[in-house]
Amino acid sequence: VVNDGEVGWAGSLACGEGIHIVSGTGSIAFGRGCDKEFARCGGWVEFFGDEGSCYWIGRQGMSLFSKEADGRLPRGPLYDLVHGEFGLTEDYQFIDRIVRDFAPYREKVAGFQRYVLQAARAGDTAAAALYETAALELALMIRTLKTKLRFSAEPISVSYSGGIFHAGEFILAPLRKKAEELNCILCEPKYSATEGALMLAMERFPLSPS
Repeated sequence: VVNDGEVGWAGSLACGEGIHIVSGTGSIAFGRGCDKEFARCGGWVEFFGDEGSCYWIGRQGMSLFSKEADGRLPRGPLYDLVHGEFGLTEDYQFIDRIVRDFAPYREKVAGFQRYVLQAARAGDTAAAALYETAALELALMIRTLKTKLRFSAEPISVSYSGGIFHAGEFILAPLRKKAEELNCILCEPKYSATEGALMLAMERFPLSPS
């Protein structure tokens, strides 16, 4: 009935004004201003969009493995982690595994993000930097919606949901910093998207007095 970003916003901000970022398999932002006008940003398609999502980080992580394998970047924990998880005996076996088992499936590409996160936790600075870049991409959507909508006061509340935020401070710290630079404040969701759908339905279709 409505976009998932809208029910995410409704739950996270209890139908109040502000901006909500969804970053899971894909990425999208949704916001509502003080005049109850709505706007969205992102949510295109993974082939040329969904920047800052798990799918995006998954692809970037695959590229990072190839660079570490070649020596274009210093080998960090991601290199050994992928070798072990995929049972590789030589680097180029990675190509066949990705083309056959990952590339055709959007969710599996997004799932590769977990290897990037494990590597970042193990001290792979290049893997950790991917989350900083993802935060920049998500901040672009915040900036765009701030321009499109009218808000009653600043700082503007910005909430979030989606699988990428399981990365914790790897993504939250740089996103929080970018939000503050935009005179916004990053805040934890008040309610779930499911509860948001219920609140949105109650707002759109209020019960008539008996």
